[in-house]
Amino acid sequence: MLQRQTESSQCLWETMCRQEESSLNRTPNTQILMHRGKYILATLLLSAGIIANAGAQTKLGSGIRKLFSKEKKEAQCAPLDYSRFPKTTFIGIKGITLENILVDLHPVIVPIEDKIEFSDFSDLPDEYNIWSNSSINPYNVSLVGMKDTVKIDVSGYCPPSEKYVTSNWGFRKWKFHYGIDLKVHRGDTVRCAFDGTVRITRRERGYGYFVVVRHDNGLETLYAHLNKILVKNDQRVKAGEAVGMGGNTGRSTGYHLHLEFRYLGNPINPNDIVNFETHKVHKPVFVVNAGTFAYKAEIDKIRYWTVKKGDTLGRIAYRTGVSVNKLCQLNGIKKTTILRIGRKIRYT
Repeated sequence: MLQRQTESSQCLWETMCRQEESSLNRTPNTQILMHRGKYILATLLLSAGIIANAGAQTKLGSGIRKLFSKEKKEAQCAPLDYSRFPKTTFIGIKGITLENILVDLHPVIVPIEDKIEFSDFSDLPDEYNIWSNSSINPYNVSLVGMKDTVKIDVSGYCPPSEKYVTSNWGFRKWKFHYGIDLKVHRGDTVRCAFDGTVRITRRERGYGYFVVVRHDNGLETLYAHLNKILVKNDQRVKAGEAVGMGGNTGRSTGYHLHLEFRYLGNPINPNDIVNFETHKVHKPVFVVNAGTFAYKAEIDKIRYWTVKKGDTLGRIAYRTGVSVNKLCQLNGIKKTTILRIGRKIRYT
Protein backbone atom coordinates (compact mmCIF):
# COMPACT_ATOMS: atom_id res chain seq x y z
CA MET A 1 0.00 0.00 0.00
CA LEU A 2 1.32 3.42 -0.93
CA GLN A 3 1.91 5.79 1.95
CA ARG A 4 -0.13 8.96 1.84
CA GLN A 5 1.73 11.98 0.48
CA THR A 6 0.72 15.57 1.02
CA GLU A 7 2.02 18.84 -0.29
CA SER A 8 3.15 19.79 3.21
CA SER A 9 5.27 16.62 3.63
CA GLN A 10 7.05 17.32 0.34
CA CYS A 11 7.74 20.92 1.39
CA LEU A 12 9.01 19.74 4.74
CA TRP A 13 11.43 17.31 3.06
CA GLU A 14 12.67 19.96 0.63
CA THR A 15 13.08 22.54 3.41
CA MET A 16 15.11 20.20 5.61
CA CYS A 17 17.36 19.21 2.70
CA ARG A 18 17.96 22.84 1.77
CA GLN A 19 18.83 23.68 5.39
CA GLU A 20 21.31 20.82 5.50
CA GLU A 21 22.85 21.83 2.16
CA SER A 22 23.17 25.45 3.32
CA SER A 23 24.87 24.33 6.53
CA LEU A 24 27.36 22.22 4.61
CA ASN A 25 28.14 24.99 2.15
CA ARG A 26 29.15 27.28 5.02
CA THR A 27 31.59 24.71 6.34
CA PRO A 28 35.28 24.94 5.19
CA ASN A 29 35.61 21.16 5.07
CA THR A 30 32.43 20.47 3.12
CA GLN A 31 33.88 17.41 1.39
CA ILE A 32 34.44 15.74 4.74
CA LEU A 33 31.22 16.82 6.45
CA MET A 34 28.96 15.78 3.55
CA HIS A 35 29.14 12.28 5.01
CA ARG A 36 27.00 13.66 7.82
CA GLY A 37 24.52 14.76 5.19
CA LYS A 38 24.25 11.18 3.90
CA TYR A 39 23.12 9.89 7.28
CA ILE A 40 20.62 12.70 7.73
CA LEU A 41 19.19 12.31 4.22
CA ALA A 42 18.84 8.56 4.67
CA THR A 43 16.91 9.15 7.89
CA LEU A 44 14.65 11.65 6.14
CA LEU A 45 13.94 9.29 3.24
CA LEU A 46 13.07 6.34 5.44
CA SER A 47 11.12 8.20 8.14
CA ALA A 48 9.12 10.59 5.94
CA GLY A 49 7.63 7.72 3.97
CA ILE A 50 8.07 9.28 0.56
CA ILE A 51 9.30 6.17 -1.25
CA ALA A 52 6.78 5.07 -3.84
CA ASN A 53 7.12 1.33 -3.38
CA ALA A 54 6.72 0.11 0.18
CA GLY A 55 8.48 -3.15 -0.68
CA ALA A 56 11.39 -1.25 -2.15
CA GLN A 57 11.72 0.70 1.09
CA THR A 58 12.92 -2.38 2.95
CA LYS A 59 15.55 -3.20 0.32
CA LEU A 60 16.63 0.42 0.10
CA GLY A 61 16.89 0.86 3.86
CA SER A 62 19.02 -2.28 4.15
CA GLY A 63 21.23 -1.20 1.25
CA ILE A 64 21.76 2.30 2.61
CA ARG A 65 22.65 0.99 6.07
CA LYS A 66 25.25 -1.35 4.57
CA LEU A 67 26.60 1.41 2.35
CA PHE A 68 26.90 3.97 5.16
CA SER A 69 28.54 1.51 7.54
CA LYS A 70 31.34 1.19 4.99
CA GLU A 71 31.50 4.97 4.48
CA LYS A 72 32.82 5.35 8.03
CA LYS A 73 36.26 4.42 6.70
CA GLU A 74 37.58 7.74 5.36
CA ALA A 75 39.45 7.95 2.07
CA GLN A 76 38.21 4.49 0.95
CA CYS A 77 35.21 5.59 -1.11
CA ALA A 78 34.75 3.31 -4.09
CA PRO A 79 32.25 3.97 -6.92
CA LEU A 80 28.75 2.90 -5.89
CA ASP A 81 27.05 -0.09 -7.49
CA TYR A 82 23.62 1.38 -8.16
CA SER A 83 22.34 -2.00 -9.39
CA ARG A 84 21.95 -2.96 -5.72
CA PHE A 85 19.08 -0.50 -5.38
CA PRO A 86 15.65 -0.55 -7.09
CA LYS A 87 14.89 2.19 -9.64
CA THR A 88 12.87 4.11 -7.08
CA THR A 89 11.39 7.53 -7.74
CA PHE A 90 10.05 10.06 -5.27
CA ILE A 91 6.45 11.18 -5.42
CA GLY A 92 5.93 14.79 -6.46
CA ILE A 93 9.59 15.38 -7.51
CA LYS A 94 10.18 14.94 -11.21
CA GLY A 95 13.49 13.58 -12.48
CA ILE A 96 14.95 12.80 -9.05
CA THR A 97 16.02 9.22 -8.46
CA LEU A 98 18.03 7.50 -5.79
CA GLU A 99 21.01 7.34 -8.17
CA ASN A 100 20.92 11.12 -8.70
CA ILE A 101 21.01 11.78 -4.98
CA LEU A 102 23.76 9.27 -4.18
CA VAL A 103 25.95 10.59 -7.01
CA ASP A 104 25.70 14.09 -5.56
CA LEU A 105 26.44 12.84 -2.07
CA HIS A 106 29.44 10.68 -2.98
CA PRO A 107 32.34 13.16 -3.40
CA VAL A 108 36.03 12.39 -3.51
CA ILE A 109 37.52 12.69 -0.03
CA VAL A 110 40.02 15.54 0.18
CA PRO A 111 42.66 15.16 2.95
CA ILE A 112 41.70 17.55 5.72
CA GLU A 113 45.25 18.95 5.86
CA ASP A 114 44.70 20.40 2.38
CA LYS A 115 41.60 22.23 3.47
CA ILE A 116 42.40 23.73 6.88
CA GLU A 117 45.51 25.52 5.64
CA PHE A 118 46.64 27.58 8.67
CA SER A 119 43.30 27.83 10.46
CA ASP A 120 44.54 25.46 13.18
CA PHE A 121 47.80 27.33 13.75
CA SER A 122 48.37 30.23 16.08
CA ASP A 123 48.00 33.78 14.85
CA LEU A 124 51.07 36.00 14.88
CA PRO A 125 51.44 37.84 18.21
CA ASP A 126 50.89 41.59 18.48
CA GLU A 127 54.62 42.13 19.04
CA TYR A 128 55.20 41.26 15.38
CA ASN A 129 53.79 44.68 14.52
CA ILE A 130 57.30 45.86 15.47
CA TRP A 131 59.59 45.94 12.45
CA SER A 132 63.27 46.82 12.78
CA ASN A 133 66.00 46.73 10.13
CA SER A 134 68.75 47.04 12.75
CA SER A 135 67.89 45.28 16.03
CA ILE A 136 68.04 41.47 16.10
CA ASN A 137 65.63 41.40 19.04
CA PRO A 138 63.44 44.52 19.05
CA TYR A 139 60.59 42.78 20.90
CA ASN A 140 62.02 42.62 24.45
CA VAL A 141 59.65 39.80 25.39
CA SER A 142 60.66 37.14 27.92
CA LEU A 143 59.08 33.75 27.17
CA VAL A 144 60.40 32.01 30.29
CA GLY A 145 57.34 30.52 31.95
CA MET A 146 55.02 31.42 29.05
CA LYS A 147 51.46 30.23 29.65
CA ASP A 148 50.34 29.74 26.06
CA THR A 149 51.10 26.97 23.60
CA VAL A 150 51.86 28.11 20.06
CA LYS A 151 51.63 25.86 16.99
CA ILE A 152 53.99 26.70 14.12
CA ASP A 153 53.86 25.13 10.67
CA VAL A 154 57.41 24.07 9.70
CA SER A 155 56.45 21.67 6.91
CA GLY A 156 57.89 24.00 4.26
CA TYR A 157 61.43 23.84 5.66
CA CYS A 158 64.37 23.99 3.23
CA PRO A 159 67.91 23.29 4.56
CA PRO A 160 70.10 26.43 4.41
CA SER A 161 73.08 24.06 4.11
CA GLU A 162 73.09 20.27 3.87
CA LYS A 163 76.60 19.82 5.25
CA TYR A 164 77.55 18.49 8.68
CA VAL A 165 77.40 20.20 12.08
CA THR A 166 80.69 21.73 13.24
CA SER A 167 79.46 23.20 16.53
CA ASN A 168 76.19 22.48 18.29
CA TRP A 169 73.73 24.45 20.39
CA GLY A 170 74.51 24.89 24.09
CA PHE A 171 77.19 25.95 26.56
CA ARG A 172 80.64 26.76 25.22
CA LYS A 173 82.96 27.00 28.19
CA TRP A 174 82.49 30.67 29.11
CA LYS A 175 79.37 31.47 27.07
CA PHE A 176 76.22 30.01 25.52
CA HIS A 177 76.01 29.21 21.80
CA TYR A 178 72.52 30.24 20.68
CA GLY A 179 72.58 28.53 17.30
CA ILE A 180 74.14 25.70 15.37
CA ASP A 181 77.15 25.85 13.02
CA LEU A 182 77.05 24.04 9.68
CA LYS A 183 80.08 23.49 7.49
CA VAL A 184 80.22 25.55 4.30
CA HIS A 185 82.95 26.37 1.82
CA ARG A 186 83.68 29.88 0.64
CA GLY A 187 80.99 30.91 -1.84
CA ASP A 188 78.55 28.06 -1.05
CA THR A 189 74.92 29.08 -1.47
CA VAL A 190 73.09 29.69 1.81
CA ARG A 191 69.34 29.24 1.35
CA CYS A 192 66.31 30.62 3.16
CA ALA A 193 64.66 28.10 5.52
CA PHE A 194 61.00 29.19 5.02
CA ASP A 195 58.98 31.73 3.06
CA GLY A 196 59.28 35.19 4.57
CA THR A 197 60.53 38.77 4.41
CA VAL A 198 64.11 39.94 4.94
CA ARG A 199 64.29 42.11 8.07
CA ILE A 200 68.03 42.74 8.53
CA THR A 201 71.05 42.72 6.20
CA ARG A 202 74.21 44.19 7.70
CA ARG A 203 77.64 43.56 9.17
CA GLU A 204 78.43 43.20 12.86
CA ARG A 205 81.61 42.54 14.81
CA GLY A 206 80.52 39.12 16.07
CA TYR A 207 78.22 37.82 13.33
CA GLY A 208 80.14 39.34 10.45
CA TYR A 209 77.86 39.70 7.42
CA PHE A 210 74.47 38.34 8.47
CA VAL A 211 70.81 38.19 7.43
CA VAL A 212 67.64 37.95 9.53
CA VAL A 213 64.41 36.76 7.88
CA ARG A 214 60.99 36.94 9.48
CA HIS A 215 58.94 34.00 8.24
CA ASP A 216 55.24 33.77 7.54
CA ASN A 217 54.89 31.00 10.14
CA GLY A 218 56.05 33.28 13.00
CA LEU A 219 59.65 32.13 13.31
CA GLU A 220 62.73 34.17 12.45
CA THR A 221 66.04 32.76 11.23
CA LEU A 222 69.51 34.31 11.34
CA TYR A 223 72.34 33.43 8.93
CA ALA A 224 75.78 34.65 10.03
CA HIS A 225 79.47 34.77 8.96
CA LEU A 226 78.46 35.16 5.31
CA ASN A 227 81.00 36.10 2.69
CA LYS A 228 78.37 38.01 0.70
CA ILE A 229 74.73 39.03 1.21
CA LEU A 230 72.43 38.41 -1.77
CA VAL A 231 69.18 40.00 -0.52
CA LYS A 232 67.97 43.42 0.62
CA ASN A 233 65.92 44.68 3.55
CA ASP A 234 62.14 44.20 3.18
CA GLN A 235 62.60 41.79 0.25
CA ARG A 236 60.21 38.84 -0.04
CA VAL A 237 61.99 35.48 -0.23
CA LYS A 238 60.83 31.91 -0.78
CA ALA A 239 62.04 28.79 0.99
CA GLY A 240 65.17 27.61 -0.82
CA GLU A 241 65.98 31.02 -2.28
CA ALA A 242 69.59 32.18 -1.85
CA VAL A 243 70.12 34.79 0.89
CA GLY A 244 73.92 34.78 0.93
CA MET A 245 77.19 32.97 0.28
CA GLY A 246 79.19 30.95 2.78
CA GLY A 247 82.06 32.76 4.47
CA ASN A 248 84.22 33.34 7.53
CA THR A 249 83.45 36.95 8.48
CA GLY A 250 83.10 38.30 12.01
CA ARG A 251 84.21 36.38 15.10
CA SER A 252 84.64 33.07 13.31
CA THR A 253 87.20 30.29 13.07
CA GLY A 254 86.99 28.55 9.71
CA TYR A 255 84.29 28.69 7.06
CA HIS A 256 80.88 27.83 8.48
CA LEU A 257 77.27 29.00 8.63
CA HIS A 258 75.97 30.07 12.02
CA LEU A 259 72.20 29.38 11.96
CA GLU A 260 69.68 30.52 14.56
CA PHE A 261 65.93 29.96 14.97
CA ARG A 262 64.06 32.56 17.02
CA TYR A 263 60.52 33.27 18.19
CA LEU A 264 59.81 36.84 19.31
CA GLY A 265 63.55 37.33 19.50
CA ASN A 266 64.09 34.37 21.83
CA PRO A 267 66.46 31.68 20.46
CA ILE A 268 65.13 28.14 20.00
CA ASN A 269 67.32 25.04 19.92
CA PRO A 270 67.49 24.21 16.17
CA ASN A 271 67.73 20.50 17.06
CA ASP A 272 64.18 20.66 18.45
CA ILE A 273 62.91 21.51 14.96
CA VAL A 274 65.35 19.86 12.53
CA ASN A 275 67.25 16.59 12.41
CA PHE A 276 70.60 17.82 11.10
CA GLU A 277 71.68 14.34 10.04
CA THR A 278 68.81 14.03 7.55
CA HIS A 279 68.18 17.81 7.25
CA LYS A 280 64.44 17.24 7.66
CA VAL A 281 62.02 18.53 10.29
CA HIS A 282 61.01 16.10 13.04
CA LYS A 283 57.31 16.96 12.65
CA PRO A 284 55.37 19.25 10.31
CA VAL A 285 54.09 21.25 13.28
CA PHE A 286 56.45 22.61 15.95
CA VAL A 287 54.93 23.46 19.34
CA VAL A 288 56.35 26.39 21.28
CA ASN A 289 55.70 26.41 25.02
CA ALA A 290 57.48 27.16 28.30
CA GLY A 291 59.65 24.05 27.89
CA THR A 292 61.13 25.50 24.69
CA PHE A 293 62.90 28.18 26.75
CA ALA A 294 63.70 26.17 29.89
CA TYR A 295 67.42 26.47 29.03
CA LYS A 296 67.29 30.13 30.06
CA ALA A 297 66.90 29.15 33.70
CA GLU A 298 70.39 27.60 33.56
CA ILE A 299 71.83 30.60 31.74
CA ASP A 300 70.43 32.95 34.38
CA LYS A 301 72.50 31.14 37.00
CA ILE A 302 75.74 32.07 35.24
CA ARG A 303 77.72 34.97 36.68
CA TYR A 304 80.51 36.92 34.99
CA TRP A 305 83.31 39.15 36.19
CA THR A 306 84.24 42.02 33.91
CA VAL A 307 88.02 42.45 33.81
CA LYS A 308 89.22 45.85 35.04
CA LYS A 309 92.63 47.48 35.03
CA GLY A 310 94.97 45.62 37.39
CA ASP A 311 92.87 42.43 37.54
CA THR A 312 94.61 39.04 37.56
CA LEU A 313 93.23 35.53 37.78
CA GLY A 314 94.38 35.39 41.39
CA ARG A 315 92.58 38.59 42.29
CA ILE A 316 89.39 37.51 40.49
CA ALA A 317 89.55 34.14 42.26
CA TYR A 318 89.85 35.91 45.62
CA ARG A 319 86.96 38.31 44.90
CA THR A 320 84.60 35.63 43.58
CA GLY A 321 85.54 32.77 45.90
CA VAL A 322 86.32 30.49 42.95
CA SER A 323 89.69 28.79 42.49
CA VAL A 324 92.03 29.78 39.67
CA ASN A 325 91.84 26.25 38.26
CA LYS A 326 88.04 26.46 38.16
CA LEU A 327 88.18 29.85 36.42
CA CYS A 328 90.51 28.43 33.78
CA GLN A 329 88.23 25.42 33.27
CA LEU A 330 85.06 27.51 32.93
CA ASN A 331 86.64 29.96 30.49
CA GLY A 332 88.92 27.69 28.47
CA ILE A 333 92.04 29.65 29.37
CA LYS A 334 95.42 29.00 30.99
CA LYS A 335 96.96 30.52 34.11
CA THR A 336 99.34 32.43 31.84
CA THR A 337 96.57 33.91 29.66
CA ILE A 338 96.72 37.70 29.46
CA LEU A 339 93.38 39.20 30.47
CA ARG A 340 92.08 41.97 28.24
CA ILE A 341 90.28 44.84 29.97
CA GLY A 342 86.54 44.50 29.41
CA ARG A 343 86.62 40.74 28.93
CA LYS A 344 83.96 38.80 30.81
CA ILE A 345 85.23 35.93 32.97
CA ARG A 346 82.66 33.32 33.94
CA TYR A 347 82.90 32.23 37.58
CA THR A 348 79.71 30.16 38.13
